Amino acid sequence: MNTAQTKSQLREQRLQELLNSCQQQVLQQVIGPFGLTPAMFEDKAGGNVTTQHNADQGIFAKGTEEYGRDADYDYTQAKKDKMREAVQNGTMDSQVFVDEYTGKIEPTRRTTNSGKQFLNAEADHTIPLAEIHRKGGWMLDKNTRKKIASEKDNLHFTTMENNREKSDKPAERALSEENGYDPEIVTPIIDKARESIDQHMPTTSDRIKYHGKELAVTGVKEAGKNALRQALGTLLYEFINGSFVEIKKLINQPDDESLIDRLIAAFKRVANRVIAKLKDALQSALQGGVQGFVSNLLTFIINSVITTSAKVVTIIREGMKGLWDAIKLLVNPPKDQPFSEVCRQVAKIFAGVVTMGLGMLLEESIKGFIMTIPILVPMAEVISLAVTGILTGITTALVIFGIDRFFDWLSTTGTELLQAQEANLAEMKKNIHLMADWVESQYQCSIQYQQIATEYGAIENNFRLSLDHTTAAVDIGKRILDNRAKTIINLEKGIDKFKSQQDELELLMQNFEEHKDK
Repeated sequence: MNTAQTKSQLREQRLQELLNSCQQQVLQQVIGPFGLTPAMFEDKAGGNVTTQHNADQGIFAKGTEEYGRDADYDYTQAKKDKMREAVQNGTMDSQVFVDEYTGKIEPTRRTTNSGKQFLNAEADHTIPLAEIHRKGGWMLDKNTRKKIASEKDNLHFTTMENNREKSDKPAERALSEENGYDPEIVTPIIDKARESIDQHMPTTSDRIKYHGKELAVTGVKEAGKNALRQALGTLLYEFINGSFVEIKKLINQPDDESLIDRLIAAFKRVANRVIAKLKDALQSALQGGVQGFVSNLLTFIINSVITTSAKVVTIIREGMKGLWDAIKLLVNPPKDQPFSEVCRQVAKIFAGVVTMGLGMLLEESIKGFIMTIPILVPMAEVISLAVTGILTGITTALVIFGIDRFFDWLSTTGTELLQAQEANLAEMKKNIHLMADWVESQYQCSIQYQQIATEYGAIENNFRLSLDHTTAAVDIGKRILDNRAKTIINLEKGIDKFKSQQDELELLMQNFEEHKDK
């Protein structure tokens, strides 16, 4: 097969993958981020846990944390006590009072243009309640908020005009020398006011406990909802995808069997496909739970620095799945898979995350455009989600197709040598490992050889001792044989002597007998 045919086949393969990817991506987007997500989650600006940064911007996650001056910071009794004290010490009467910020004597009442009289002496919170709430009052319960609002060292009488001018501005700026106030008068007042307020404000430990509790509660909720969303997404995708497959079969493969029977059989096959995905759904639920908890924590961390919009909160949670898959692939790539292929897959995952995020940001624009068509206004929410999901799915498929083509182009435009070198390095690495194993084996064999040589040396020493003993035994044997030979010779001589003596004895006996006969 020549190169041209290979390229043509690869191009056809990529086009077919593009078509399949379009179907899968559109279905996944319509079911997932632009389907189940809006139905199951109510994301809000700043996330699920209020950070101090968001509180400074007046953004709170819970209604109980919102600033309610009249409901939470009631100081009616404290204001009455403050006025009673001023009357008793002589700084206020029905005609005049001493403005505590300026030290000037001012009229206690004022007359409006309509001729009506109102109280001109107003009890002002030197450290504004709104500032107290933003700086940590939102963490406090209602009783503590009431106590902090009733601190007498933070309540001072001033004129209505000064009070309105000061408003909720920080005391150091509102009562500055540039605004005409004497630092020698206001500085001690501000310092004492802040000291009285600080004793009620949450400490670092209180803040850690508060945020830890909120993160735990919201993290578990997010984990549960995201686990359910991932599991439902897996099963719903399989159900719809399987239904499409069965509908194609019903249309493209006519049969004499009744339509009802074929539909029942098709439904059973779809049900079996969904049941077969239960294990995958459970795994998706587990991963989704972890991703939901982590995304909630990540959103909190980000909002500690910058405030995220509700849509960005959604993007963080939905993008967590892609980031999770990419990190798993980078940390633990499949065995025998080239690094270039790992990079391809990671690039495709990141591309999906980016296009999904851009699609979510574009959703509001699409919804705004649909809202301009009167007949579609009642269905604008549903239509915008569906259109955005379809466009995002198609865009994702096209981007993934482009990434595949790009990596294919890299593999056919001068990177063959790099790939060959990569393969060569991989083989070298494999051979080095084999060589290391061989050297290790040789080393172990050398140790064994050394042990055998030591044993052979011991055996040789034993053989030498045995040889010495054998030689000594042979010498002893030789001496024994020599002695035996000498003994035999002596015995033979003795026998010969005995025989000669016997012969002589017999001769004597014969002579004796002959002599006797005579």
